[in-house]
Amino acid sequence: MDREAEFRRLYAAHRVAVHAYFTGRTADRQSAADLTQDVFLRVWQRLETVADLPADRQRAWIFTVARNLSVDAHRHQLTQAGTEQALALARRDPPEPASAPVIAAERVAVVGAAIARLPEQQRVTLAMATAGQLTSAEIAAALGVPAGTVRYRLSLARRAVAAALDRYDEPREDQ
Repeated sequence: MDREAEFRRLYAAHRVAVHAYFTGRTADRQSAADLTQDVFLRVWQRLETVADLPADRQRAWIFTVARNLSVDAHRHQLTQAGTEQALALARRDPPEPASAPVIAAERVAVVGAAIARLPEQQRVTLAMATAGQLTSAEIAAALGVPAGTVRYRLSLARRAVAAALDRYDEPREDQ
């Protein structure tokens, strides 16, 4: 058997019908062309089996392959669409719980109370650095103290505020 001649005969006899079948199934000429190519690749791979069949069985074999590829393509499309939808949902930020504004207000109150408990020098230094957005050198010049002292006061103040927030966020049973 001349493989190429037999393949050309099968291709010429069924190409238009297979392409029309896929065009109807996919409503996309390019997808139909790709699937038609896949069908005839399988025909080529199993040419000895297909060539030995009677003509009506050859057509049935080819359209069985076409139907299976169509089902696979549809499943793949559904899986891909589902995956894309799931990824889009996963990328969204989860909704904020209803208690979030209350917790935020409580945390602000904890920070305010912690700042109020700071010694005056630390409180003033922290206010100048955060609210005034001054550097340690600028604060040192304004207060008439070394810049290292300003940085030390800021460090103590920030640690005290952080400790107060830690106690709020992770309360111990003895509190």
